[in-house]
Amino acid sequence: MGQGKTELTCKGSSIFFAPAFPSLKEFIEKHSYSRYFVISDRAVFSLYGTQLLDQFDALALAGDSFFFESGEEAKGLSTLEKCWNAMHRSQLDRASLVVALGGGVATDLAGFAASCYMRGVALMHLPTTLLGMVDASIGGKTGINLPTGKNVIGTFYQPVAVFIDSSFLATLPKREVVSGMAEVIKCAVIRDPSLFHFLETHMEKVLSLELDALQHILFASCKIKAETVDQDEKEHGLRALLNYGHTFGHALEAATHYRAYAHGEAVSIGMCCAADLSLHLGLTDTAFVKRQEALCERAGLPVRLKKRDEKQLLQLMQGDKKTAFGSLALILPRGIGRADIVRNLDPILIETVWKGRMD
Repeated sequence: MGQGKTELTCKGSSIFFAPAFPSLKEFIEKHSYSRYFVISDRAVFSLYGTQLLDQFDALALAGDSFFFESGEEAKGLSTLEKCWNAMHRSQLDRASLVVALGGGVATDLAGFAASCYMRGVALMHLPTTLLGMVDASIGGKTGINLPTGKNVIGTFYQPVAVFIDSSFLATLPKREVVSGMAEVIKCAVIRDPSLFHFLETHMEKVLSLELDALQHILFASCKIKAETVDQDEKEHGLRALLNYGHTFGHALEAATHYRAYAHGEAVSIGMCCAADLSLHLGLTDTAFVKRQEALCERAGLPVRLKKRDEKQLLQLMQGDKKTAFGSLALILPRGIGRADIVRNLDPILIETVWKGRMD
């Protein structure tokens, strides 16, 4: 798959696999926006901001920018309020364009800000992390954290365009590349045995950012995400499968105040916990649990966590936004490419699974 012509769509969003900046300029030329407003991680903007602003200058489009410091802590209400105030001071109107430049924090924060400002302004994503490319930028989910839970505040709001440019990954720290692999493995486990096999046989090439291998996993993962969202945008059923590993993972992130684990690291441990739970319930076999764990380890992801209070972790899971009528819904695997939503699980069993994954 070569960059330049490949494209997907997802609920009205155009997803381009192409060099980001010239593609963005070409897209904007075909539309009419009054102003632009860039929302970006300060460190990411220092790398790519000049190239991005050059496109707006070439289009004679005026605008402004808002920066936040790196880290999950930026996805809070205080940062959001500062962002909205900056948008208003910049005189953004209903015809303005918000551009998210960065990883999942940028797309979540910018997406929520754009979805609410003047009841919704156009949104565009330029994800610069692997996690952002294969997950956060696609599907229209936005999210703001509360101290008691991750992404508890959010909306469904589709971007007008997403630009997947693998060259951004060259400046990404190795830990962030590895973290993003958890979302790729997740997609393979729930929907695509062929992608799982590709990862087993090409992991070293992917982690080395070899173009062909990288392009293959980017397109395959984004295709799974886009097709799933097209069938179930508001997560009434099928889309919930994309949360595989996340209910466990979000609880671990919250318990460690978003400092001990990168998002993908927590999701990797969460997927392993979900597989253990599935094995306890007789929904899968030991071979699957070991195969998934081995793939996560080959990617450099953790599969165990340091000793913590399993009751606190369970409590955080029960506060997850996917809980309804007191029933915690978990995505449990049956094998490579197959997973189901399971409810009414025994809390004691979940605590046992947590304890079994602790060192």
